Order: sequence, then C-alpha cells, then structure tokens
Amino acid sequence: MCPEMLPSKPLLDEARWSEIDLLCESARTFLNRGEGACLRMLLDQKSPQSFDWAALERTAERHAMMPLVANALAHADANLVPPEIREWLLERLRLNLCNNLMFLAEWRRLLHAFNTAGIPVISFKGPALTLQAYGDLALRQFSDLDLLVNCVDVFKARDVLAGEGYELRSAVADGSHAALLRSGNCELGFANSQGARIEIHWAALHRMFPFQLPVEELFNSARLEQRKGISFLSLSPEYQLLYLCAHGTKHCWSRLGWLCDVACHVQAARELDWKLCFSLADATNCDLVLKHSLLLAEQVLRLDLPASVSDYCADAKARTLAKTARAFLLRDGDSLGKVEGLRYYLAFAKGWRDSARLLFERLLVPSETEWKHLRLPRTLHCLYYVIRPARFVWEHLFKAAVQFRREG
Repeated sequence: MCPEMLPSKPLLDEARWSEIDLLCESARTFLNRGEGACLRMLLDQKSPQSFDWAALERTAERHAMMPLVANALAHADANLVPPEIREWLLERLRLNLCNNLMFLAEWRRLLHAFNTAGIPVISFKGPALTLQAYGDLALRQFSDLDLLVNCVDVFKARDVLAGEGYELRSAVADGSHAALLRSGNCELGFANSQGARIEIHWAALHRMFPFQLPVEELFNSARLEQRKGISFLSLSPEYQLLYLCAHGTKHCWSRLGWLCDVACHVQAARELDWKLCFSLADATNCDLVLKHSLLLAEQVLRLDLPASVSDYCADAKARTLAKTARAFLLRDGDSLGKVEGLRYYLAFAKGWRDSARLLFERLLVPSETEWKHLRLPRTLHCLYYVIRPARFVWEHLFKAAVQFRREG
C-alpha cells in the first residue's frame, strides 16, 4: 500500500494480509482509472517467485474479485508479474467475458419473453449492474440473472420461464400457489438444462429486515436504460445505491466484490442525487445501512465521497457498524457465526417491534433450507417451527465446538 495508507498492523495474519491487500489495491486501481502506484509498491514487496499465486486465486474467488484482480495484475509492470501468470490472468478475463456474453444473450431473450407476456421486469445485479457500474462485461463475475417483478406477476413470470425451458429449483413446502409466495426471502430460483440460473424476486430484501425498499416505489422510479443494444428497466441511481448497500448488509459483507459494486456505482452514476438518496434512506429505514456502507467503502477502497456525504455519514453508530462490517469483510475464510450475524442485524432495528419481527423470522419461521432437507406432509407443517430453532441452536453449538478445538 501507499506509505500514508499503511496500517499499524497487518489486516490479517502475515501469511494472508498481502492477498487481501492485493484485492483491495486491484479495486482501487480500477476506481482510480488505472492509476496503480500503490499496487506496484505492494507487488514490489515480494519477489514474483515467492508470491503464493494459488492462495491469491482462492482469496479472489471467495470475494468474487477475480476479474478486477486479473485486470489489474495483467496490466501491471512486466517485471512484477511472471509471463506465465500474466497469460493465466488474461485467460481468466477471457473466460469470464465468454461466460458473461452467454448470460447477456440469455438476458436479452428472456426480456423479450417477459415483454411479450406484458410483465414489467426490473433488471438488477448481473449484466445490468456490470454494464452500468463497471462499463466492461469482463470485469465483474456473476452466475445468474436477477429480475424483479410485482407480486401479482410472480406466477405469470414462473409460467414464462417454464415456456422458455426453465424449471423451478427453489424448495417450497408444497406445490400450492400460496406456498410459492411463502418464502420470506421473496425469491424463486430457476435453472435450465444448459445450467443458466434465474432468480425471480418480488421484493428487494428478505421481509425480516427492518430496512425495506418498497417494490411499488422501485417500479415508479425505475428508468429505461439501453446498453449493448438491450433496453431494460433499471432501478433509479438512488434506489440502486440503497439496494447495493442493503444487499451487502444482508450478507454481512462477506465479499469484497459487493463493496466494489457500491463504490463503482457511486463513481459511475453521475445523475445520482445525494439529497434524494438521503431522503429515501430515511424514509425506508436504510439510513444506517447507507451510512455505514459508504464509510466502509471509504475506509477499505478509499472511495472519495463529497463533503456533504461525509457529513451525513458522521454518525457514531454508523462508524461502529462500519468497524464491525470491516471485521466481517477481512476475516480469514471462516464463515460468520449465526449469533454474530443476528447481533449485527439487530443493530439496524428502530424499536422493539423491528427487533421482535427480526428474531421471530430469523429463529422460528421455516425457510427454504428446512423445506429442502425435510419434506413433511401439509398436516405436519407446524413441526417446521420446531425444526428451525433446533437447527439454529445445533449449528451454533457445532461451530462453537470446532472453534474450541482449534483454540485448544
């Protein structure tokens, strides 16, 4: 890292910190439009022969950062990256581009099918976000298409996908229409015989969270975009930012790639109205979500924020949450404990009702996991409300036992 950015101690242990730092510096190089002085300095600290390139690949894959890392390192000084590694990195970029081009073609085909059926669809994440925020299909990896529909159109969307060769892959309690909508996550997964995966959403977030983005408002404010000859409905820049921050928060910031999405969107969305964004954040209980996410992007990726945004984020609780999220982001491979995640989620609750709903949904309401692993007849569905907390407690105890053995 640059001298003024060097931490007082490594982000992680000595064997891992350089890999995480390389991921961060690769992202910063892209955000700085190719200016990679800090990346060169970091690479220069170790000889190319002694660097653990396999470990770097594993870390980059875990954080969904391989394209940005490959792009940054493939264009670094020739003496810093061995020729065979450079060729391997360029090949990774080519493979990612080929994968994304296939998704682009499928996205175009499905949008036409939905349009023919008269179903309004908002495209988010996937190729839509890649083109809008990154501007290059090769520089972001994704493995499915995410489409948002109105709740009343879920079954019609399912039928359209069935007609296009897709099968429902999400586990549901039974085959009824009511069961399809019972998912608290408000999404259904589909796949076809070629391995393409589609997720249909009728809400932006799981209903348990105290922060929510109203679907009606998302559609009312949606914008018609055109990229690569494809016309599609997109979230407004303000709602897009709120969604990206909420999505990373939902997943407890376990991937650096999600933080890159936030930073790249902020830089690319020139029409972003910060005052409107603050107003929408306050109205949807996303204020802490937005504040701590922007602070996280500023601290980890050196995202340059306007003074008014920095003032908005100057909140003691937001700083504490950003510190917690940073620890999640930089943890060394271990999955986050359920209790840790629950405590983090509760920090966003605005009162006891929010906390009670979150605890009820998180601890008691059966999810797709229970339906997938144990099929019960409809008359015994009440047992799922016992199985869910039992599984939660068992997983927590198992993780605690593993940690105890490691420390012992």
